[in-house]
Amino acid sequence: MVKRLLTLAFGLALAFNAMAQVENPVVPQSEIRFWAGTGSNRAVVSVTWNNTASGNLAIVWGVQWEGDNVSVADLMDTIEAYDNNVTIEHGTTPFTIVSNITYTNAYGSVNLSGIAGWWWYNWKDAANTSQNSSGALADIVSNGDFIDWLPMDPTDYSSQPADYMIMAEDPANELPEEATIAADQIVYWVGEGSNQAIMAVNWADTALAWGYRWNGTKSVSDMLNAIAAADPRFSIELGAYGLDDILFVAAPGDTLRKQAYSFWGSTNNGTMDAGMGQTLSDGDFEKWAEPAAGVKAGSTYWVGYMFWDYTYIYPMTIHPVSAPQTEGIASAKGVSLSVYPNPAASHITVGGIENACEATLYDMRGTAVATCHINGADTRLDLGNLANGVYMLRVAESTVKIIVRH
Repeated sequence: MVKRLLTLAFGLALAFNAMAQVENPVVPQSEIRFWAGTGSNRAVVSVTWNNTASGNLAIVWGVQWEGDNVSVADLMDTIEAYDNNVTIEHGTTPFTIVSNITYTNAYGSVNLSGIAGWWWYNWKDAANTSQNSSGALADIVSNGDFIDWLPMDPTDYSSQPADYMIMAEDPANELPEEATIAADQIVYWVGEGSNQAIMAVNWADTALAWGYRWNGTKSVSDMLNAIAAADPRFSIELGAYGLDDILFVAAPGDTLRKQAYSFWGSTNNGTMDAGMGQTLSDGDFEKWAEPAAGVKAGSTYWVGYMFWDYTYIYPMTIHPVSAPQTEGIASAKGVSLSVYPNPAASHITVGGIENACEATLYDMRGTAVATCHINGADTRLDLGNLANGVYMLRVAESTVKIIVRH
């Protein structure tokens, strides 16, 4: 019995030394998406599972509390109470150790226990200074601390840090729906053929869509080049690594392009694709978007590359782009639309319409905010009650970007 206890103690000592040298990067509080508990004090908790199907995975939560400092046990109990995906197994005494931590959701069930039921954590304070390497739940946590749980490998009493760290998502947060647009809403089609696809582009404050028709085998690059060749308002810029920027002349002196230090990402039917090299299929919906236009829906830190990878949802209403005129004024089906001034402070004047129709102004959420009836003469549309920002004016099948600036 004594020999068994000494062997276990020796093994745990080796494990302690191994775990003290294994650390995950400290996750800044600004990256946390799931805050369990309430209060002005905050700590971050990371839990790593080794040898999952796609590598060593860590999931990260934030914990909030009010008043005096709390124990590690309090942090873990708060996470378990707020996140139904988490199950934590431990003893009942204050100094007991965690025997298992399980997380089950879309990633599947990840469940790994250490030798003799031991999990350890590295503990750093707000200054990123290591304070402890322990498994005891009674340790006291302060505002700004980082608790980094890792299990032991039962074969060599060691563990490995995460390959990537995912910020846990709060199931109570309702994310907006990804915007789309149907083929029967597209005004301007480029190319000919029996196959057709839609291409949408989300700039920071404007989303527009074109249609593309073709026969044979075509790629997203072919679609971009065909639209650029047909639409004088549209162009692309290529860099050393592929597509660098997408440009659209919305009005004289107003060219849409990505924000400084931003980048373009692409999806095909809602799934990340191969970008310009993606092969098109009939019915595809290809969307290019920059992060400034989106709502952050998730974040992952790739440890080996020291790189944050973000996923976004783009809820901004997508407007069908009108057919171009050589003068650069939006038109469609014989409509020669003119809108001035633009930018506007108090009003715009809509002209160039021969037949009676309605003009409707939409905000970037797709809500109609102003309307007027046009009957063959220049018509004034008042904007005085609108907030500064970007709007889209729809007249017949033409759409024009309007900037309101009081």
